[in-house]
Amino acid sequence: MSLCASVSLPPAEFRLATILGAQPGVRVEAERVVPLDSQVMPYLWITGLDAEDGIERLRADPDVVAAELLAASDDGLLVSVDWAADHPLLAALANDEASLLRGVGTADGWRLSLRFPNRDRLADCYRECSAAGVSLTVEQIHTAAWSVEGSHGNVLTDVQRETLLAALDGGYFAVPRTTTLQDLAREFDVSDTAISQRIRRGVARLLSAELAEDDRRNPPPVSPE
Repeated sequence: MSLCASVSLPPAEFRLATILGAQPGVRVEAERVVPLDSQVMPYLWITGLDAEDGIERLRADPDVVAAELLAASDDGLLVSVDWAADHPLLAALANDEASLLRGVGTADGWRLSLRFPNRDRLADCYRECSAAGVSLTVEQIHTAAWSVEGSHGNVLTDVQRETLLAALDGGYFAVPRTTTLQDLAREFDVSDTAISQRIRRGVARLLSAELAEDDRRNPPPVSPE
């Protein structure tokens, strides 16, 4: 069974360390796309920089060969990127048949959600990164059957998915909790009430989908007439 892993690594050991250290509040997120070629992370959302400054800094980053501004809005900058060279982590992911589900970079480091075919592939990826000097930290592992084999991947909105991932990665659901609603509210720059509603609605959607799927897999017995 496939599994998902939440991993982290320092900004200097992955991509765009120059951009992420440009000024406080800069955030880079890999746009979710269906890859039609071998390039990984071809599109990025960048927040915390204006359009002119952001694209200029991106083009000057040593990791980047070329960058093009595709769209600019209050939500940030959507850019396409051609990378200067392969990165050991991305090479390891390709070698071990893994997928990058989500990638978020800030001045504190990169957090990635990765899907592997099995635990052995995750272990191989970790060993390859260690051998290449990449300080990959595995924060959390969970099975991915719910998102791979079922229809749950389309249940959540993007905002709900991002909030629940941040809550899960931060330890909101852990016992004891290692993050609070207030912490998450500050991360997303919204009120405590808004974060609470996002979490409740997202969890309700997941539960509804899971329980409905259970009913379809295990229908109640029909009494003979």
